Amino acid sequence: MMNKLQNAFSHCKFEVPEIIFGRGLLGQVGSCARRLGGKKVFLVSDQGLFQAGWVDQVMQCLLNDGLAFVYYDQITPNPKDTEIEDGAREYIRQGADVIVGLGGGSAMDAAKGIAILVSNGGRIQDYEGPDKIHRPIPPLVLCPTTCGTGSDVSQFAVINDSAERRKFTIMSRCVAPDISLTDPDTLETLPDEHVCTTAADALSHAVEAYLSVASSTLTDVNAVRALRLISQSMGNAVQERRPEDMANLARASLHAGMAFSNSLLGIAHALAHPIGGLYDANHGSVNAVLLPAVVGYDLPVVSERLPELAWGLGHQTNGDVAMASEIVQESINRLLDVCNAPRSLKSLGVEEKDLPELARRAKKDVCILTSPREASESDLLDILEQVY
Repeated sequence: MMNKLQNAFSHCKFEVPEIIFGRGLLGQVGSCARRLGGKKVFLVSDQGLFQAGWVDQVMQCLLNDGLAFVYYDQITPNPKDTEIEDGAREYIRQGADVIVGLGGGSAMDAAKGIAILVSNGGRIQDYEGPDKIHRPIPPLVLCPTTCGTGSDVSQFAVINDSAERRKFTIMSRCVAPDISLTDPDTLETLPDEHVCTTAADALSHAVEAYLSVASSTLTDVNAVRALRLISQSMGNAVQERRPEDMANLARASLHAGMAFSNSLLGIAHALAHPIGGLYDANHGSVNAVLLPAVVGYDLPVVSERLPELAWGLGHQTNGDVAMASEIVQESINRLLDVCNAPRSLKSLGVEEKDLPELARRAKKDVCILTSPREASESDLLDILEQVY
């Protein structure tokens, strides 16, 4: 896996799908599916989105565009292998020909997983790691309804192995959608807690993408832009829910997604994945807990990057590395505190006895490979103990 990743990141390459962004544009889902040759849409979402009314809106626009559809909502947070396999069987049974994923990262990663299986067969675990998908997947339209996932533009899908209680990552250009469609109006029904935790996920994406050893000028531009938007709007979005702030967070998620899709991530996500797999914990909440400690761990080896990172977080340091280091840490903590993000693993139900096993699993996670600072299993355990 290491050699494949090194080859993938040995030169500057920037991949993104077709992107549609704007308030009130969810109604274009049908025309997007039809443009991709669809006649019968397999709509993947969840019960929360159905209750919020967004699924009905998508169904109606599909009908308005003359498309049949099948609705599949058997998706839970941290999508499970069994849910994806059931979805693939239903897709084939119903004779669908295009997939629309509507929701947060769970619904969109599930849509990707279903797309992989209907074309390639086998079990979803067969595609763990880089470039294991050999047959083209069905046309794919992804519509995010949170402000943090990035799955709608990324070349990754993260799936939970339900038997082993572990998350694994599928990496392939094949799983980037044909079309990413973001309508910030869908954030109107997102609970305050999820505005906070999904924005924290976007914050982690942006910071880790910027500090990744595989970053480039193209990923940096998007990571820093995401940070500017988050620093300007995260607090107001949670506290006042102004439409312009919510739209800024949706934009931030998009920019951060484009950044990490092309640079990968770091230790925070390497640790978050096993925690999510073992405890079925909310991904954004876990990242909120881990990010400050991971940034602190990385600081000694990223000093030349800190002034621009500080600028992205809204502060001018005139190249003063010591000032930038302090500002970066203070700014990240302030953003998390202002929206009452969780700040300890214990508060998320993690048990102290499991920390060594979590560190062991994190050492094997693909995201560890692009961390700016190498970390031993002992280093990872120290970080977990620090935030416990």
